[in-house]
Order: sequence, then structure tokens, then C-alpha cells
Amino acid sequence: MTAALTAAQQGARVVSMSKVRPGNATCTIYAGGGFTLGVEGMSTEEHRKMTYETGRLMNVPELLDVFSRDAPSIIDFLRDAGVPFTIRRGGIGIRPDPAFPLLGGKALTDGLHNACLGLGVTFVSNVVAMRLLASDGGISGVECIDHSSGEVVTFAADAVLLATGGGGALYERTDNPRRITGDGYRLALDASCHLLDMEFVQFYPMGFDTPGGAHWFMDLGVVDRARVTGPDGREFLKEMLRKEGISSGREANLLARDKCSVAIALENEKGQCLLHLEDIPKEEWRSSVHYRSVARMFPPSSPPWKGPVPLNPIEHYFPGGVAIGTEGQTEIPGLFACGEVTGGVDGANRVGGNALTSCVLFGMKAGRSAARHAKGEDVATVASVGAVGTVAKTGVAGSNMPGATGSVGPEMRLAAAPLELPAVRPAKEWLDLWRGNAGAVAPGAEPVLPGGSARAIAPSDLRVLLKAFSGRYLLPVRRGHLLLQAQTDIDSLRVLLERQAVKDSRDLLLAAENLSLWYTAALVSQGALVRRESRGAHYRTDFPAEDPAWRKHIYMGRDGGTLSSETS
Repeated sequence: MTAALTAAQQGARVVSMSKVRPGNATCTIYAGGGFTLGVEGMSTEEHRKMTYETGRLMNVPELLDVFSRDAPSIIDFLRDAGVPFTIRRGGIGIRPDPAFPLLGGKALTDGLHNACLGLGVTFVSNVVAMRLLASDGGISGVECIDHSSGEVVTFAADAVLLATGGGGALYERTDNPRRITGDGYRLALDASCHLLDMEFVQFYPMGFDTPGGAHWFMDLGVVDRARVTGPDGREFLKEMLRKEGISSGREANLLARDKCSVAIALENEKGQCLLHLEDIPKEEWRSSVHYRSVARMFPPSSPPWKGPVPLNPIEHYFPGGVAIGTEGQTEIPGLFACGEVTGGVDGANRVGGNALTSCVLFGMKAGRSAARHAKGEDVATVASVGAVGTVAKTGVAGSNMPGATGSVGPEMRLAAAPLELPAVRPAKEWLDLWRGNAGAVAPGAEPVLPGGSARAIAPSDLRVLLKAFSGRYLLPVRRGHLLLQAQTDIDSLRVLLERQAVKDSRDLLLAAENLSLWYTAALVSQGALVRRESRGAHYRTDFPAEDPAWRKHIYMGRDGGTLSSETS
């Protein structure tokens, strides 16, 4: 909505398409509403240094410089858009809507939506983008499926902008809404863009499962109030934070989500970690809005103040994504991107509060660039400004990549076979294929992998298999031999994409999203296999140390029908 509003302010005619109603079912509306930036006593250089170090020195320098330098400009933009907020040292906070105190981002999305409507932005809901259309001059439109009617809808456009978020719905345990399925990763890759550093998936450390199955989390600041113990009863997390020079849970929430997640995941392999919620007095559970929201997830017979809960990290954010330039441009003329779908700003791990700052700042920049391109003005692509470098036939090559530290030797190249990708089909072909499978298998039937007797699978059952894949291979702690096995399993799941049987609108939505989730799983697993070190939100038991030689980005792209990978 930031990009749409900015483009409309430049005089462009803007259509915003989404799978749901505007602003709903997004990570933003569920966010806490906090932005981190250099204001009120924190300098832009301090913000840059914090972001660089927390990103484990993997941030793209050009993007990082622009991000930290220009972040304060979002204040005037949000104020002009009518978004209510307060300013503090090191950031701003959205004032919550009193009627919806648990939706920290609702006042942000409401304000932006109203401002967009005021400038004539058209909102189209219930559509899934299936394919970016191209002409000799670059991107020329989007081909969609209306999942409520089952019809193919095509939008011609002089510029297209991706702001589709991450791929958190790939995971069974995530705090992301279920529609966050990596759609932009698939669209960009199929349009011949490159993605970088997809192996980095940030988990929120303080995730837990309440009785009855709800997955949720608490702010890392809770470690200042409640003990976190390992199977031996030791407060290992506090010990680790002290060694890292981190003085509080609040500071850890900004700077060390990756280290805390890995520490908890490793400790859980010895036995169950526990978060001792009983350390927080019972009266606080009733007086604090945050604590009350957590307490509602517990059955009355087992309130949180009665005892500890098992602690497991929960998927939160994707630092990697589509390669962009400093103005939100991609390698393809007419295609722009911003927010979590992009990579390079955060590096290997994200600072708390930087997500919303990035969304708004690069939304402004990408919106302006898209409007300029739509008016016929010359907007340089990423390759032209040197932010991605030369695109080679088998991937992205050369040492002029963002953040490159030298040429790539043979020992640094891909240690995995190229992965076969699904065919890029027109939307109608996918529809005909899926509808032709209807009746071959009933929803809820036992999923059968390729080679089995069933020729079709319900989309809901394939969704279960995709989530199981991420739970086996793509958690914070990863193992080389399992990542090799993941290559075989992801190829088996690829075959099932064509075997989905669509019977109704819900099946259609799930089937289309499963395409994107498969791409997300393939990109993360391939990147995790290639990166033979542990850094940020990626921990390899067979390469447990951070290796200076791996201060390189992993770029992935479509090479004909396969996924190519190269480091730089």
C-alpha cells in the first residue's frame, strides 16, 4: 500500500491485487507496530552499524547505506498518510487502534488504505498472481486466477511491483498468516530474476505450543522476567547472552534472534527447553495487554502462571529474496519489488523493527520508480547500476555482485545437482490440469508420493507434505546429509504439483499457493545445502563455525528448466 500510494502520488493509475481484502491476513496487521531507524538520539550511522553487525556482515552495502541514510524520511510520509505514531529514540511506534489492541499494525494498514482510496487506487481482491507477462520491453502485465470464481483474469500494465511478503506459511510452526506463501519468489524466478540468500530464515526464539495446539510466541524481553532452562535445569540462554555482551532480553530481541533460536534448538536436541511463565506474578497476567493475549490461548484449567511451557523457535521472517537495486528495481525492465519479498537489506539476520522500516522506505522508492517507468521515463535495471552484476547463462557470475569479496573459486561453487523446476504454464493450463484430476482422489485421502497407486492428490494433503518437508529439513539446525536427502524429496513433491485435484474455490487457492510454497522450499533447501558454514539464521551441524571465506551471497535463478546456484 505504501508503493501504491507513492505511485498514485506521482500521477500513475494504480491497481493493487491481493488474495484477500486489502491489509487483511498480512504480517503487517499482526505486527507489533515498531520501526527501527536513526532518530531521536540514535544516528543513522548507529542504525547502519547495528543492521550490518546483526546481519552478520552479509547485507548488500549499497542497499544498507540507502536504508540507514534514508529511513528517517518515512516519518513525514506516514504523517502525511494519516498514520498515528509516536517517536522514540531509535524508532517510531504505531499507536494501536483501541478497538483492536492486539493488532499492532492495524492503524498502519488502515491509514495507508484510506490514503490510497483518497488518491483513486483500485483494489482487487480474491486473485492469485500466476504469471508475469513479458514483451520485448520487459514486463507488460500479470495473469491471475480469481480463486472465488475460477476464472483467469489478465491485467495489462506498464509496470508491475511485487510486495508479496515472505514464505512463512511453508512452516507448520509460524506466526505468519496462512496466505503468506512465497508467491513473489515464484513469480520473480519464473520471470528470470535472481534471488539471493534464501537459506536465511529467521525464527523467533520464544515460540511455544499451548495445550490444544495453538502456536504462538512471546517477546524476547520475557527472559528478563522468566527463566529459560535446558533439560539439566541450567539457564543456558542467559549464559549465552552474557558471553555475547547482550545485557537484556530487549536488546537480544533487536540484535540476537538468530543466536537465541539456534541455542534453543540445539538444547532441545538434548531434551526439552522450558519457559518458566510461573515466574511472572499472576496479577500481571491480568493487567498487561500482551500477557492477557497470551493467557487467552491457555485452557482455564491450565493457565500460564501455573507452570512452565515447552519452548521451541517459531518461523518469523525471510531475510533473503529477490535481488533489487536501491530504488526497488529488479533485473527485468518494468518489474519492481519491496519489503520481505526482497533480499539484501537484512543480510543473514534481521534487526527487530527493521521489517516495517524496510517495507515503507523501499515501498516509497519502488513506487516512485514504477510510476516513472509507467510514464516512459528511463529507470535503470539492477544490472545497469551494478547492484547485481552480469547474468550468466547458468546463474549469476562475476565478482561485481553486491558485497562481493573477490572471484569465485571452484571450491566455492555449487555442491549440489541442479534442481528441476516446474514448467511455467499459462494460468488456464494449470486450471485445466487440476480440474482434470478432480474425482481421482477425495480430500483427506492418504497422500501418495510419485510411484504410488494414486494419480492425484488433494491440495490440502500436498500442503501437509510441504509443511512436513520444512519441519524435517529447514528448521534453524540443519545437517548436510539430510539436506542431500531433501533434494530427492523436493523433486518428488514437484511431481505432485501437477497431480493436485481441484474441486472447489478453496482447493483452487491452496493448489495455486502450493506452487509458491514448493518454490520457497526448493530455494531454502538448495541454499542451505550450498552454504557450508553457520551464519545468522542458518546453522549447519557439519559446518558449525562462521567462515570468513563464506562472506558471499548465494544467487539462484532459472536456467531453462532447472534452478541454478552460484556464490559471489
